[in-house]
Amino acid sequence: ALSQIGGPIRTEGEADALGAAWEAASREEPDTLTHGFHPWPARMHPAIARVILERSGAPALVDPFCGAGTTLIEARVRGARSFGVDLSPLAIRLARVKASVPSRASRVAFLEAAEALAAASEARVRGRVPMTVELPPPLRARWDMHVLKELGGLREELRALDAPEPLREALTLVFSSILTKVGRQRSETEEQLAPRRIRKGLATEIFLRKAFELERRWAALAEVARGPAPELVEGDARRLPELLGQRRAPLILTSPPYGGTYDYATHHAHRMAWLGLDDRALRRGELGARRHAGAPDARARWDRDVVAMLRAMAAALEPSGAIVLVMGDALLGGEQVPVPAQLARLAPAAGLVVHGVASQARHGGRDEHLIRLRLGAR
Repeated sequence: ALSQIGGPIRTEGEADALGAAWEAASREEPDTLTHGFHPWPARMHPAIARVILERSGAPALVDPFCGAGTTLIEARVRGARSFGVDLSPLAIRLARVKASVPSRASRVAFLEAAEALAAASEARVRGRVPMTVELPPPLRARWDMHVLKELGGLREELRALDAPEPLREALTLVFSSILTKVGRQRSETEEQLAPRRIRKGLATEIFLRKAFELERRWAALAEVARGPAPELVEGDARRLPELLGQRRAPLILTSPPYGGTYDYATHHAHRMAWLGLDDRALRRGELGARRHAGAPDARARWDRDVVAMLRAMAAALEPSGAIVLVMGDALLGGEQVPVPAQLARLAPAAGLVVHGVASQARHGGRDEHLIRLRLGAR
């Protein structure tokens, strides 16, 4: 979200379900189940996904910008199949972990591994084991030297762990979740660095606490999950029909980038480096990134990107299916670009028609919207 959800809802067209989704998001807790386990900017409120799924009755959904997996988790709860796509390798791994439902025995093994890792890390800290962390200098500056070495030790223990890949991946995402908490960065959404007093051993303690937190969240999800695990693909949303193959979606529910608002490649650069993930495709292909917002052709480029993603969604949609987008007004070159007008103008080029809009105002004069589109005449 651009900021706190809430306030009057303006609707146009077939918008009853869209308005109900905003209302639910305004009153319900956003951090339930595994949703809030790992920091992720602009994460969709789970109530939006839940209400749209309930109102649509769709047996399956496709999310071509799945991010941290909000829609996929809610699909599991609903009993629906789901297919998630994202260009970020971190997003795909995080969505897989958050939407998984490990058995009780697997959760016990996960906690035992986390405790063993924490004990090994504590021994490294007490023994002052030498550690060299290979990160670019601008990234190393985010942590005090003793914290950097402790994180490096934790990473080495993770790399040496002899365990099934799902368990290793989950522990790696636990490690990813604590990186900002023990660093000099003011917050997840502020890049500015400031002094912080982080004692030796605290990173390891937080790592273990987060592991226990994830196990509790998994247990809560296991009580309500009825659907299968999502199918996940690291790829470009503009190639959605190719990624789906012969399948078509009864519902596409997603939150594409808000033009000129976020920069996921930059935001998660430190995590990509620590986890050894290749983010080159994300840097090349990220849509609507803030780092491009000041370019002379930013407005035209954003229009082209929106048409490309709409065409891909239209080609992947069942004839009677629906697309529901959560989008905020773009800000490009200092100019605000209202989403409803932009989509009304561009959707016909993709063979789509806007059927309903529900909007709420956000701080700073921009609006956030839920928009339903269906196939129409080209």
